[in-house]
Amino acid sequence: MLVNRDYPKSLFPELEEEARQKAKKESKEKRLALKSVNFGLEYCSNAIFSGKYGIPRLKPYTDTIPVQYTTFSKITRTGNPDCCVTGFDYDYVIDRLWNHPEHYVEELSHYKCIAEPDYSLKINHPLSIQIANTYRSHAIGYYMQEHGIVVLPNMSWSSTASYDFCFDGHSKGGAVLVSTIGTMRDERSRMYFRLGFMEMLKRISPDAVILYGDVSEEISSWLPKQLDVHHFNHNRYKRARNHGK
Repeated sequence: MLVNRDYPKSLFPELEEEARQKAKKESKEKRLALKSVNFGLEYCSNAIFSGKYGIPRLKPYTDTIPVQYTTFSKITRTGNPDCCVTGFDYDYVIDRLWNHPEHYVEELSHYKCIAEPDYSLKINHPLSIQIANTYRSHAIGYYMQEHGIVVLPNMSWSSTASYDFCFDGHSKGGAVLVSTIGTMRDERSRMYFRLGFMEMLKRISPDAVILYGDVSEEISSWLPKQLDVHHFNHNRYKRARNHGK
């Protein structure tokens, strides 16, 4: 018995859907593999690379200080023109942005700005990982700037060894974002936060600093009096020019 195997797929919709899902999966895997090979270079092909590790340079933030903040994991399609989208999420959440930044440009355009993603810089991690995470944060930030999204630079560091790269790619001046979350848990954390903050002021010379999280009396005691500091915590916004008062 002869069987004609050149049948139209439309007669077998379940086979057609299976083929479509397989092609979609293969396409996704191919794109992810390409990103792994190029390590996101397609995101910053026109960038100026700074420092000996080639960190993409971001423009300074010169707009008004945002009055509301949310995290990337909580963005909505409608957005908020007064709200900044921070990158203070788990790394695996930020990876959604790293893998497919083109999927989020439209949604993020409805917000006032997006803070540079905050990939982890941990003291107990090898410097190679920290350098790679610094690069990834800047690569996404640069991609968003190139697509018309206003980016608020996020300042992050670990030990003093991270100063060799963690401030590269940041322009001087403008407003910057600094998270205080987890910085007061022990004496070593407090020391490294203060040292890194002072090093950031020396290298970046920001016009204003937005502190995101708790601002303890200890932090307030060493903040330079002349520094324009803005503090956001617990769903409210306040000016903290005079040491949080």
